[in-house]
Amino acid sequence: MAAERPKNVPPTSVPPRTPRPAPPAIVDSPRIQRLRDDGPDAVARFWAEVAHAGTPLIERDRDATLITFVWRERRPTRDVLALVNKLADRSDLSRSRMRRLPGSDLWHLTYRVRDDWMGSYHFAPDESEHEPLELGPAHWREVATNLVADPLNPVTLRQSRPPHKSVAAGPAATPSPRWWQRRSGVPEGTVDAVEAGGRQVWRYLPPGYRGHAEAYPVMVLLDGDIWGPLLPVAPVLDNLIAAGRIPPLVALLPESGDQPTRFTEYACDPAFTEYLATGLIAEAGHDLNLTSDPSRTVIAGQSLGGLAAAFAGFSHPERFGNVLSQSGAFWWKSSTPDDVDAEWFAHQVALAGRRPVRWHVEVGLDEWVNLRPNRHLRDVLTARGYELTYSEFAGGHDRLCWRERFGEALSTLLPG
Repeated sequence: MAAERPKNVPPTSVPPRTPRPAPPAIVDSPRIQRLRDDGPDAVARFWAEVAHAGTPLIERDRDATLITFVWRERRPTRDVLALVNKLADRSDLSRSRMRRLPGSDLWHLTYRVRDDWMGSYHFAPDESEHEPLELGPAHWREVATNLVADPLNPVTLRQSRPPHKSVAAGPAATPSPRWWQRRSGVPEGTVDAVEAGGRQVWRYLPPGYRGHAEAYPVMVLLDGDIWGPLLPVAPVLDNLIAAGRIPPLVALLPESGDQPTRFTEYACDPAFTEYLATGLIAEAGHDLNLTSDPSRTVIAGQSLGGLAAAFAGFSHPERFGNVLSQSGAFWWKSSTPDDVDAEWFAHQVALAGRRPVRWHVEVGLDEWVNLRPNRHLRDVLTARGYELTYSEFAGGHDRLCWRERFGEALSTLLPG
């Protein structure tokens, strides 16, 4: 029987204000230090070199990686923020201030990270002609609205509107193969869009789809407005199918709608979950040959979408036999005044009998709000005897990490 969210209690989709356990280590870059010692001509040579090699700078430091973000001043500049996913602390943006190399146009900030760390980032230069009244939180929040991609980094992550984010990665961060990259010679599936339940749904059909063949496995991937046109997921599926890592499948990607709608529906809403299990597949797949076998059906999501996917699988195991959650928002609580329902979903799993669902759960080590709730859910699932693959990655709450890891995650649930 499906768990029901407490009645007459509004959902809370705002993460708790969990303090950062420890700030990231800001260190000195040996290469920048050499520039400081070598003088102005060395800085000019440096800019010529990085224009060719790209940024950020990657250096080794014993058992870790030094990653240095650099910004070339375009006009008189008071400050530059390096807004790196989860390395920048939004509650204390002043810690993300870059340092100017004295007497030069070079701004820099170096973090010590794991070799397999990856993250997306923007710069935010303060090029205003007006002096701020004070360098307090309000000032830094205003500066942080002036987002700019790294002009010296050709690797980007598309956003729904510019500026796109730049990509940084340690030497061991990028998994191989990179399933999201299109490959020459790999047959491509088709993507169209239909309406189901009053919302747009992108549909991926595998190469050579034949409606009269054996019923196809199904994946429902939430936040279709991200995975359809932006990331997108189609090359991942093409490459996995061509490599024999997953069987040919059909993917349904429903749009999430506006933010208030997403916050309500993705927060363990039984009505939305019922739509996913019945209305979505029936309407969007009415002309397709789709399996009804839950063991060959996956529901997947990220962040609040990970919570929604988990709740759908838990509530409707007769339809969804596999749950894929990346950085699932398992901190979610039902807004009771005394917060007794914090981490509500894990509590429901602990109370209920085991259901025929397999799980893949992963979370970033830099997600200080999210890490402990995901570990808690892992422990609850394990204690209840569920089949589970669980992993933690060196990164944050970041679409970059989800894109890089999605292919391997899916192949653990639907092996070819």
